[in-house]
Amino acid sequence: MSCIAVLGGGISGLSAAYYLARLAPSTTKILLIEGKDRVGGWIRSCRVAPGHYSRDNLPQQQSNSKDSLLFEAGPRGLRPDGPNGAILLEMIQGLNLDDERLLGVPKSDPSVKNRYIYYDGKINTIPSGPVSLLLRKPPIFKSVILAGALEPFRSSRFVNGEPKNGIEDESMYDFMKRRFNEHTAINLMGAIAHGVYAGDVKQLSIQSTLRMLYEAEKNYGSVIVGMMRGASNTSTMRERGMAVRSRDKDPEWFGRMEKMSVLGFRDGMETLPDSLRSWLEQRPNVEIIRNDPVESIQPLDSGKESKIKTRSNEFYADHIISTVPSFTLEKLLESDSLPHLSHNPASDVAVVNFAYAPEVKLGYTGFGFLTPHRDTKYRVPVPGTLGVIFDSNAMRGQETDQPDAVKLTAMIGGADWKDAFGKATIDELDPGVAYNYARKAMSVFLNLHDKPTHSMVNLQKKCIPQYIVGHEGRMRELHHVIKQNYGHLMSLTGASYMGVSVPDCIKNSRMLVEELLVSGALGSREKVVTGLGRTVESNSKELKDGARISRGTVDVIMKS
Repeated sequence: MSCIAVLGGGISGLSAAYYLARLAPSTTKILLIEGKDRVGGWIRSCRVAPGHYSRDNLPQQQSNSKDSLLFEAGPRGLRPDGPNGAILLEMIQGLNLDDERLLGVPKSDPSVKNRYIYYDGKINTIPSGPVSLLLRKPPIFKSVILAGALEPFRSSRFVNGEPKNGIEDESMYDFMKRRFNEHTAINLMGAIAHGVYAGDVKQLSIQSTLRMLYEAEKNYGSVIVGMMRGASNTSTMRERGMAVRSRDKDPEWFGRMEKMSVLGFRDGMETLPDSLRSWLEQRPNVEIIRNDPVESIQPLDSGKESKIKTRSNEFYADHIISTVPSFTLEKLLESDSLPHLSHNPASDVAVVNFAYAPEVKLGYTGFGFLTPHRDTKYRVPVPGTLGVIFDSNAMRGQETDQPDAVKLTAMIGGADWKDAFGKATIDELDPGVAYNYARKAMSVFLNLHDKPTHSMVNLQKKCIPQYIVGHEGRMRELHHVIKQNYGHLMSLTGASYMGVSVPDCIKNSRMLVEELLVSGALGSREKVVTGLGRTVESNSKELKDGARISRGTVDVIMKS
């Protein structure tokens, strides 16, 4: 019996084990090893009674009291659109997570249509369409319309798909400043970097974070022209094929779910990893090991298997799928055996949840607000505040006993950690300091001075990988060295490499497992699969063809 070891019990590891259990021969032993006492990684949902909770008294069980409320310590919603969404929905359906457990937020919901950015002393409402852009242009959109109108006339840095200066990548900031202007780069794109990556727009790679914008200029010479011609669709033909297969079983249900802007669960996001764990525990060829961190990985001289040493056990595996953070993997391997694993930093974020009594009025109907980059012309009054999510707006239906409670989550730190907490590292920070700082943010930004009825502080260490400039090139080099040094013994997936969102992680795990099985990499070993092969294949032409196909499909529908 062959053995495949999956390292890490976050959403990537659970997904990899799930697809292996579904698609690999039943004689394959699947070993999932998680160092902590729970699976799910950064996905964690806590239903808490009134009171304050932090590192020293985080609840171990969900409260059943009628005055309890649900808090999310990590991701809180899933986007069901595109190939990523179809693959996610197929998993949800396969786990029998029916409509009773799902929550959908339609695209017409105010939390979808109303998004905010704090700018020039006010929370600005971002226009939801051309009409609102023209009639109710907020201060943050000054110069943005003109910059967009001029963008198609700016010269491209690409000639025949190749960069003029030979440099493949640049920062999100440099890209937006060059194509639009400084204001757009610092204030709009700076806020997006805060919201998605808790990161610095001046450090993050445009190629690896906003591929559609990169490809639009590369293939069409202009972001605006490229988006109009379908460059926003960056999925490959393989990903579209996976999506078609996913939808085949129940097209009507998929159609209904894909019309939603966001999906969630009545009992919180942890419903998904808990369901994956439960499903895997019922498979006779799957073993889940928890609370036993891996200490080393050693390829054996035979070249056919590796020894995995944990704190209390030793295991032998024919193939290892590593989903642990890349900087963690580096510590498990022989010195310098793989490059770039610790090159990218990862953001530390203080996540502070609050709930207020129903008589406290928020004053906003939208999803939440983000803040610009620290170099904005107008100072952010509570520095280091990345943004605040209005949870009671964004995911209604989770509080049947207290539907009118006001819930919010402050995100503090990330690339701006020192602006908020000075020299104190996340290990040194007192959760009470984070709580008081978040209370200050509620007061200054939202005029909420009341004491919350429920609150929770989670200090999330290195929770979001930062794809800094040159990331894709480094991943190509890593791919080649894995092939040379580890051959058929190991492959990689997870948030450190090719996407940080939950749907990204699920899709990438499925793509890796399918490639391992279809190519014979786990059986006849005809092909070496690293999980990073897509970074080697030049897919700009495929993306351009995909955009053309999508545009043609839209044209046919419109004519009909």
